Amino acid sequence: MSRSFIAVLAIALGLPFLILLALVSSASGVSMSVFTHALGLVITSIFLMLVVYEIKRIVDLPPDLH
Repeated sequence: MSRSFIAVLAIALGLPFLILLALVSSASGVSMSVFTHALGLVITSIFLMLVVYEIKRIVDLPPDLH
């Protein structure tokens, strides 16, 4: 899978979750820190996933291109 596909997939899955979380938390009186922590978790997960795919791409390169 290409990195752009993974990034689009992460946004497509993460953004609706964050919107739903914002709607539910504003309606039920949940503190804003829950939304902030969820946003941080999603951003950290996306970053770590991209790091892993970049390392995998570098490892898969032929030895003369390192």
